[in-house]
Amino acid sequence: MQSTTKNSCRFASTLVLILCLLSAMPATMARAAVQNTTFLPLKINAPDPEAIAPRVDKTMDAILRDKGLTLLSRQEAEKLVDYRGSWPPPPAVLARVAEKTGLDYVAAGSLTMIGDQISVDMQVYDALAPQKPHVAYREGTSPDMLATVLDETVADVLGYTNRAYLVASIAPAGNQRIDSGAILNKISTKPGDFYDPARLRQDLKSVFSMGYFDDVTIETEDTPAGKAITFRVKEKPVITRVSFKGNDKVELDEVREAAGIQTGTILNPSRLNQAVKRIKGLYRAKGFFNPRVKATLDYPDRDSVEITFNIDEGTKMKIRKIVFQGNKSFDDDDLQDVIETGTWSWLTSWITEDGVLKMDVLQQDAARLASFYHNHGFIEARVGEPVVEDKDGSLTIVFPIEEGPRYRVGLVDIQGDLVEDKSKMLSMLKIRREEFLNRQVLRDDTMKLTDLFAEHGYAFAEVRPKINKSATGKRVNILFQVDKGSLVYFNRVEIQGNTRTRDNVIRRDLKVREGGVFDSKAIRQSTQKLQRLGFFEEVKVTPQPTLQENLMDVVVAVKEKPTGQFSIGAGYSSSEYLTLMGEISENNLFGTGNRLALSANLSGTTTRFNLNFTNPRLFDSQVMGGIDLYNWTREYDDYTKDSTGFGLRLGHPLWKRWRISYGYSFSHIVLSDIQDTTSSIILLSEDINYISSLQVALVRDTRDMTFDTRSGSRNEISVKHAGVFLGGDAEFTKIQGASSWFFPLPWDTVFHVKGAAGQIFTGNQDKLPVYEHFYLGGMNSIRGFKSSKISPIDAVTGDRIGGDKMWYANFEYIFPLLADAGLRGVAFTDFGNVYATWEDWDVSDFKKTAGIGVRWMSPMGPLRLVLGFNLDPKDDEDSSVWDFSIGGQF
Repeated sequence: MQSTTKNSCRFASTLVLILCLLSAMPATMARAAVQNTTFLPLKINAPDPEAIAPRVDKTMDAILRDKGLTLLSRQEAEKLVDYRGSWPPPPAVLARVAEKTGLDYVAAGSLTMIGDQISVDMQVYDALAPQKPHVAYREGTSPDMLATVLDETVADVLGYTNRAYLVASIAPAGNQRIDSGAILNKISTKPGDFYDPARLRQDLKSVFSMGYFDDVTIETEDTPAGKAITFRVKEKPVITRVSFKGNDKVELDEVREAAGIQTGTILNPSRLNQAVKRIKGLYRAKGFFNPRVKATLDYPDRDSVEITFNIDEGTKMKIRKIVFQGNKSFDDDDLQDVIETGTWSWLTSWITEDGVLKMDVLQQDAARLASFYHNHGFIEARVGEPVVEDKDGSLTIVFPIEEGPRYRVGLVDIQGDLVEDKSKMLSMLKIRREEFLNRQVLRDDTMKLTDLFAEHGYAFAEVRPKINKSATGKRVNILFQVDKGSLVYFNRVEIQGNTRTRDNVIRRDLKVREGGVFDSKAIRQSTQKLQRLGFFEEVKVTPQPTLQENLMDVVVAVKEKPTGQFSIGAGYSSSEYLTLMGEISENNLFGTGNRLALSANLSGTTTRFNLNFTNPRLFDSQVMGGIDLYNWTREYDDYTKDSTGFGLRLGHPLWKRWRISYGYSFSHIVLSDIQDTTSSIILLSEDINYISSLQVALVRDTRDMTFDTRSGSRNEISVKHAGVFLGGDAEFTKIQGASSWFFPLPWDTVFHVKGAAGQIFTGNQDKLPVYEHFYLGGMNSIRGFKSSKISPIDAVTGDRIGGDKMWYANFEYIFPLLADAGLRGVAFTDFGNVYATWEDWDVSDFKKTAGIGVRWMSPMGPLRLVLGFNLDPKDDEDSSVWDFSIGGQF
């Protein structure tokens, strides 16, 4: 009797719980879902379980609710089982849980996280046979797979506890050409879901809406594992031919491409209608005002169809007039400059296509006009749908405009959580300097503030500008409301795509640090620094959220490119020998970021070999180190110079973009083949056989690219000192400086200006070798002169002996020739001169040249071709000089 009473109570409590659950479930699920299982929240095995548990519980609860079930809250579960004890709880404890909840099964499991690996291990206990649990186990390779792993685990559990109510399998049948996966993607019901006829009927409609079937039916079969569902389809016929009629003024290939209908595919009425629209759009884009297109179908047999597109092209009409209606504050010319649509001109339209109606451009023009008004204070302005009127065989376009009142900028303020002084933040806002409200400037300022917070670690800061119209005066007050959110830290930095370059070579140039505060500026700088290495075609530094809201991973994805290079160059003029130059180098030696290069310069007068090794980051520090070995021979008119030596180099960042470098070199020099008539200055250099020198240089380089530069600058000043405490036979101090600036201009053009100057100081002219003098001329100084041909001349012997003072200036206008091919032209003028050791500075005495050139990033590498003209040639100077160089990669 006691057992009967106990079972009756258990039945009653079960019935009450089921009725409560059914009343809370969606209508579509209430007919099928029966909750006979108590799902306990998972025990979390992870470094920080309390941080992860809320997300796991939320995900689990959402999966169960989607199936019409509920998850026991963690607070209620902790009253029934001990999460701090052994897990899963003993069968006796779980039997008491089943008794208290009144359900037949109890599902208790754990979630384990080790690194990126996650696993869920769940055991299902039958209240009648708790000693033989059913085990469900799933694992994933990433925390992002949490929902998938939990969903599959729940499906496994329900497959065991609700076998009579579940869908065991879903499969299509009758499809011969349509992939089964494409059909299954349209079916929301999945194996493991509760059997729901209403939901299956909706799935049938989704499959039918694919457009590939004449008929779709559902078949069901009961199996021991549940319902086996089959979607049986009858496919539409196959397209065997596509033809076009009436397309006289547009190429067939263009019309066929616009249609996008291929033979061998299944007829889809929706895609057929889209094809008709696309063909019409093609004609409208080409200026045909009202084309008509109709598709007809022919069925040679039951399983095939032939499609014919009948096209009435209509007339290609020209725009003769554009009318703006309602514009009072701006005249028609102002608004015409805003839009792209123009009127027909017999002089230019055959090139520019102005005056041809393009409906998509017309719609964009309406949006451009609206933005123009909104950016000039007319925040209530409206631009209606453009009206196209056919008048006497030509078109008139009418833009209806409602300007509304014009609002000035009133008070601007920032409220909320601020990361810097308010006055400083307000000074960043350009909207304060605008007379009238400009929505574009407002958007830019919003992004600027958002980025400022991101630079301080608040990656999810929200900045919301509120525009409040003043009661009088047509003014708007702007309030930027800021919610900075939580401080975010960098978690892991993962590098991807580097198959050759070592990780440390990439990491040492990253500004982001694991464990550091999130900084959007550091992400941008990291991207720029990696791009400037020259090792990668593509660099992407992307922050990614983690399971913890205050941590962000950073993924550094790179695409490597060849880093070995060779370059060759040549130069020729009417009185100079052919000169060949070459260099072979590896800029990322063995993936270490080190550079090894061998260069040679060969001509009728010069033989030069140089071997250098550079480590840009000694011990992964900011210090650069390098060594050079060289052997040079050059034949001058009156002597031959042989030099052998070595150099050591060091460099490191100094301040912001400035770098400082130090160098020491030692050279052994021998002058031979000296003529009796040689200048005395050259003869004095014969006794200078050893040069020991130190050099210091400061460089600031902000150029966006080294070859096809569009913006930025390069500034350098250097000092070279030889002799005195360094030993050697020479004694002098040489100071040089150069400043080069690039200014981007409209139409993808660039203005470049460069200035350079230098002077040598020595207490004893006998200690200054002639080959340390300044010489100008050539592609890298003053074009229009041969290399080193701008030089003072010995009045007695006529030898070019160089000078101890020089300056030059270059002015260039760089413009595209073939933009897609990377071919650019340059027009230039150069000025400058070299002054002898016995002369003073005289900037009124200078050489001047002008010319044109071509620059091309060819498949062989950077190419430069220059023709320079001497604007004031002397008797011994050429009136023009060609220069040429080309380089390549391997």
